[in-house]
Amino acid sequence: MKGHARSIMTSRVASVRPSTPLADIARLLAAGGVSGVPVVDGDGQVVGFVSETDLVNALLEGREAHTPAASLMSAPVITVDEFDRTDDVMRLLREHDIHHLPVVREGRLVGIVTPSDVIRFLVEELLPVPPEVG
Repeated sequence: MKGHARSIMTSRVASVRPSTPLADIARLLAAGGVSGVPVVDGDGQVVGFVSETDLVNALLEGREAHTPAASLMSAPVITVDEFDRTDDVMRLLREHDIHHLPVVREGRLVGIVTPSDVIRFLVEELLPVPPEVG
C-alpha cells in the first residue's frame, strides 16, 4: 500500500501526562470513544501508553482512582515516524499484535494509527468506487 504513516494516521489524538490520574484517563476514554491514550512528557515525547486493558487490570488489582498514568502505562512504546511507509506501519501492528501505534515527528507525538485508520484509508483511497445503482 502506497503512502506514509501520515497518510493514514488520526492527527487529533488525545494524550495524557505521566501524572494524570487513573480516574481522569478513564473519563477521557469513555468520553472520547477511544480505547487508549499515549502518555507524553513535557516535551511531547511518547513515554508510555495506557490502554483499556491497562485500566481494567488496574481496577481488578484494586488500584486507587488517583493512581498516576506512569504506574499504569505500558512502556517502552513502539512508535513510527510520520514518513514511515504504510506497509511498515501495518506490519508493526500485525507483528506486535497492537491496536495503537503513535506517530511521531522528531520524537514528538503528532498522531496515532489504529486498525480502523488502516481500513478507512483502504476504503477511501484504494478501493474502487462502487457503481451507482439505479
